[in-house]
Amino acid sequence: MNRLLIANFMRVKKNKLFWALCGVMSLVSLFMIVNAIVNNDSQIDNAMCMFVIPVEIAAAVFISIFFGTEYGDGTIRNKLVVGHDRRQIYFANSITAAASGLVLSAAYMLPIVILGFPAVALPTVEAVKIVAVGVLTLFAFCSLFTMVSMIYSNKAGATVVNLVLAFLLLIAASWLCAKLMAPEFYTAHGTGGGSEYVRNPNYVSGIARTILQTLCDLLPSGQAIQFSMGVSSPLWALSLYSMGVCAVCTAAGVVVFYKKDIK
Repeated sequence: MNRLLIANFMRVKKNKLFWALCGVMSLVSLFMIVNAIVNNDSQIDNAMCMFVIPVEIAAAVFISIFFGTEYGDGTIRNKLVVGHDRRQIYFANSITAAASGLVLSAAYMLPIVILGFPAVALPTVEAVKIVAVGVLTLFAFCSLFTMVSMIYSNKAGATVVNLVLAFLLLIAASWLCAKLMAPEFYTAHGTGGGSEYVRNPNYVSGIARTILQTLCDLLPSGQAIQFSMGVSSPLWALSLYSMGVCAVCTAAGVVVFYKKDIK
């Protein structure tokens, strides 16, 4: 598998789209820093913790096109012809996708380290922990996008599917977080000029709340939104969920790719 990884990394190194996306990630990060300075924000935590959302969208584009090109150019077929095992090919591509996501994350963090820390403030310990867990969340996204790209051999189709999937997951996670963040009580003004606490009919409680919170924690997009809005679940639990998503997506992708008819 070492040869497969070396070949993949050499292709990534020469890939113009990849470096263009790295540049975009740096620009997004730079915008966040400028916004923090303009608003006199004393912390850089928000800019750091929201990195998963832009990076996962960039990863969806890159992974789809990168592996779709392998199908279009016949690279996958050639790897099989020279004797590489399908599982080795899949695992090598999974590692390549994860490594690419890590470099995209580094491109996002670079302006924060160079400009953000001196201009705004050093991050809190909690923000550093969130970034570490966020890397695992990003790996879960990369596993999902790799699974789709390795199963669906059409480059344009895989790109569309992964992008739609990325945005649908973010929309679903936003809805879950909005439901969970609804307050149990809100203040209402009485007829006598006073105020009183009124129970919010939209507040989710009991088993329904447990189910929604579990779904929000399980979805990588739910974790990404929590990182930017405030984490309500233990970070160790989110890490386990991310590793579980990686394992499930990789296992499903390997099984389907192993049986796939590659012409």
